[in-house]
Amino acid sequence: MKKIILTTAVMMAMTISCFAQSKNIEPEYIGQVVILNADSTTTLLQKEATSMKTKSSNWGMIPIPGSGMLDKSKTKLTIKGKEAPVSVPAGKVTLVIKAASNEQEPNKVFGIMKLEVEKKARTFLMGEFSLVGGTDMTMNYSNVPYLAKKYGGNCYIITIENAEPGEYAVNTDFSQLSTFSVK
Repeated sequence: MKKIILTTAVMMAMTISCFAQSKNIEPEYIGQVVILNADSTTTLLQKEATSMKTKSSNWGMIPIPGSGMLDKSKTKLTIKGKEAPVSVPAGKVTLVIKAASNEQEPNKVFGIMKLEVEKKARTFLMGEFSLVGGTDMTMNYSNVPYLAKKYGGNCYIITIENAEPGEYAVNTDFSQLSTFSVK
């Protein structure tokens, strides 16, 4: 009888332990993103503050009639620093994103962007405006192909099959982006 009780207690402890371990890969709060490492551990991505910057070619400043028509402006989403604090090796990258609900299509909840590295910042081109050339605005804030599936209670598990070296950001909220580097 003691063996049965002991065996049952050990099996229950193992079941609880396995259940707890499987739940550990889900982020704790809505909007958080974790990377699933090769050893089945997770790394929480740091959220970095963003700013919108618009630069103009300043043709409109020349006091010649019609010069304003040559003016061209670019608006970029900017993150300070050349590199994210978390890096992963190139190849397959798996992310877990906690959302308020996983009932919506993933592309309506978040996007993954590959950023351009400039002198002291990482940027994503949001739009260009020119009176002569027209307007080109980015409405889809995801330029990285990924596969998404529902996961757990309110999460999505994301797979980027062939992540190339560079800087990436996951946008769940444009005031702060979860960033990572691929080396």
